[in-house]
Amino acid sequence: MVDEVTTMKDEVINANTLPWLVCSGVSILANTWSILSVSAKQKKWKPLEFLICTLAGTHILNMAIPITMYCVITLRRQHSNYEWNEGLCKVFVSTFYTLTLVTCFSVTSLSYHRMWMVRWPVNYRLSNTKKQAVHTVMGIWMVSFILSTLPAVGWHDTINRFYTSDCRFIVTEIGLGFGVCFLLLIGGSVAMGVICIGIALFQTFSIQAGHNADKNKFNVPTIVVEDAQGKRRSSIDGSEPLKTSLQITYLISGIVFIYDFLTGFPILVVSFASLV
Repeated sequence: MVDEVTTMKDEVINANTLPWLVCSGVSILANTWSILSVSAKQKKWKPLEFLICTLAGTHILNMAIPITMYCVITLRRQHSNYEWNEGLCKVFVSTFYTLTLVTCFSVTSLSYHRMWMVRWPVNYRLSNTKKQAVHTVMGIWMVSFILSTLPAVGWHDTINRFYTSDCRFIVTEIGLGFGVCFLLLIGGSVAMGVICIGIALFQTFSIQAGHNADKNKFNVPTIVVEDAQGKRRSSIDGSEPLKTSLQITYLISGIVFIYDFLTGFPILVVSFASLV
């Protein structure tokens, strides 16, 4: 029975390897185009645009390194006696889970920044949000890298090691502790992202449907600080037009929900199913 399931799984993987590789190439081109489109119009980088570009860059790395690596090795195994070895499997698992966590946390950070910008516009503009966005990205990469490299250096099932037979990269096949930690992080991040973007949508709709007094409450004027000679020293950007704010909120909502339904929830379901 186990052999039949394994054979069926191998057949499914072998049949879909080439489509995965093609989709990876298309995804790399699409995300590269997104980065170029956003950066071409930016004279002064804003936190939201910076986070969108880092998310697209992370997705490019995810497609270019672990996904492409897995597809190429699978294709080589179909046409030769080539097999996974310990080093390759550890590199694949570490990069795959690092970039999976970075992508998930980046989506959550994007939805949080949008909620903060819409719900507390004055506080958002008075805070050094660009610096905070940079620190957030650095923290996301550091935490994700440390956690995802632990299985390669010893935090895994030592009785049935994930790299000894093929390369089993499902979290619970790596180790129960790693699997539970990964599930908690992904589940919490997905839930927080949905909550934050829900608040942002509700706030945007409330402002759009509210009275003028409510709109003025969340309207921040552009503030320019000049010295005695009239030279510009610093400035605080004003609120976006209502139509622009709604469009940006829709864009971020689309990114969050596409990620959740195509990546976040499937990873949670597969990981949880393997856990039980």
